[in-house]
Amino acid sequence: MKIHSLGYLVVTSTDLAGWKKFGTDILGMTVGAQDSDAELWLRADERAHRVVIEAGASDEVAAIGWEVRNDVELEALVADFDAAGISYERPEGLAARRAVEDLVRVIDPAGYVLEFYWGHQVAQQLFSSPNAVGGFKTGDQGLGHVVLAAAPFEESNRFYRRTLGFGLTDFADMGGTPGHFLHTNARHHSLALIGCDKSAWFVKGGLIHLMVELNDPSDVGRAHDRAKAADIEFFETIGQHANDEMFSFYINSPAGFPIEVGSGAIEVDPATHTSVNIPFPDMWGHQVLNVPQQ
Repeated sequence: MKIHSLGYLVVTSTDLAGWKKFGTDILGMTVGAQDSDAELWLRADERAHRVVIEAGASDEVAAIGWEVRNDVELEALVADFDAAGISYERPEGLAARRAVEDLVRVIDPAGYVLEFYWGHQVAQQLFSSPNAVGGFKTGDQGLGHVVLAAAPFEESNRFYRRTLGFGLTDFADMGGTPGHFLHTNARHHSLALIGCDKSAWFVKGGLIHLMVELNDPSDVGRAHDRAKAADIEFFETIGQHANDEMFSFYINSPAGFPIEVGSGAIEVDPATHTSVNIPFPDMWGHQVLNVPQQ
């Protein structure tokens, strides 16, 4: 695989204090080295950050960080961009701001800003959740997964699978809309592409959702209770997916897009996995709430 894992998510926000409370009190992450009126880092493991929140005039996804293993791998990826005629940039000072050694920026066919990087800094302090969460499943599997509104779908699918080398885990007809679930490591999917436009009602802050996985299923229940007690808006009720078998629920983040909090997803072997057409949507639960009337 050319891409190692989903490394981080960057969002702009009009309410950094809200993100700080949400990230620590509800998700169980901890605050990183950046904690100011301009920028907030949230940690889920030993890395300096996994979610970066930058003060801005809007609440939306600003960039998606994809990690490669080292400088040689990044150079090879840049060579692939050159060969494919894909434009990229190295904004001055951005790598240092992201606490990485080097990065290049690309805009995907759906308009998402992607940051491909290597050399993510490790924090000086050990990760310790303020809510005694027994750890997030990160490591070789990265932050989790993102689900994108990927119209134009065929062009997006070709970019991620042909140019970037993502593997197809499975796919589904999602009520007339195609959905492809793609892996870069043992995580069932680090990326899902849904063939809809960003104007769809369920796309908020530019993203369909971000997933973070907890090591202990009991921590999912405790996070669920914390969200209810704090009167956080739920996007989907608790349930279990048919494809990755994730036990999870969805709550709306301060940026509007949902965050899936789950545990227990199955894994794949990228070297041997065979793609399948899956039933959809879920094994049980996951009722979508507040669906607008047509």
